[in-house]
Amino acid sequence: MMSTESSRFGIASVLSLAFAFFAIGADAFIPVYSPASKTSASSSLCAENKLTLIDDPDVVAKPVAFRLADSEKKTAGEESVIECYVDAIAKINDVDYSVGFPVDHAVDIAVIEEDEDGEEGLTLLETDEPIMDKLFAIAKQMIEQDKDAKLALYRTPATLTLAGNLGMDDDEDEDEDEDEDGVVAADLLLSFEYEGQEYNLVKPTDLMLLVGKEDGDNKEQRVLITDEESEELMPTLVEMLGL
Repeated sequence: MMSTESSRFGIASVLSLAFAFFAIGADAFIPVYSPASKTSASSSLCAENKLTLIDDPDVVAKPVAFRLADSEKKTAGEESVIECYVDAIAKINDVDYSVGFPVDHAVDIAVIEEDEDGEEGLTLLETDEPIMDKLFAIAKQMIEQDKDAKLALYRTPATLTLAGNLGMDDDEDEDEDEDEDGVVAADLLLSFEYEGQEYNLVKPTDLMLLVGKEDGDNKEQRVLITDEESEELMPTLVEMLGL
């Protein structure tokens, strides 16, 4: 999980929260991803490591369920799986890992705080923090109270997800996502107050990648890699993806 220190980022504007969102050691996902940067295994990698891109759109368009590993504790009220589109298979040390991104919008609950230098920053909250039980319930109620919007917030493994059409043009956002310093924008979806603290539901505009291996009990599912596996695999996988 990301620490508080690694989750603090600068703010670009009131409506567009900008933050560097790149934490390789966090859980089973790679937070920053650019489709144009996908590549085959580089020459510096071991021969047995290979990245295979899935070019068939019909295959990619079929959602695959990713679940927590049996050793990982499931948070109360958490969905059992997170549906993903898989568009790459990474073979590392003779093990196949599916690389995918959530079908629904990946979102976070965050607070704006000042660091020791007095600069404001965005702190992302972990989905398994105790306070998230209350915060998630508030955000879910606010999101879903507008029946016409047809939006639904879920507490899925690895990240919160928001199902429905947000009315955002992703192609337009991509042109403005990243500045010269590599700061990535996030859309502010809503704000609310709880016990005197303001919280924000934000949607990072960069694509989140999730990594899982084949589920021995269900070939149609994938098991999200653990923190320990992430520490070992991510440096290699990041190089394979050209990130």
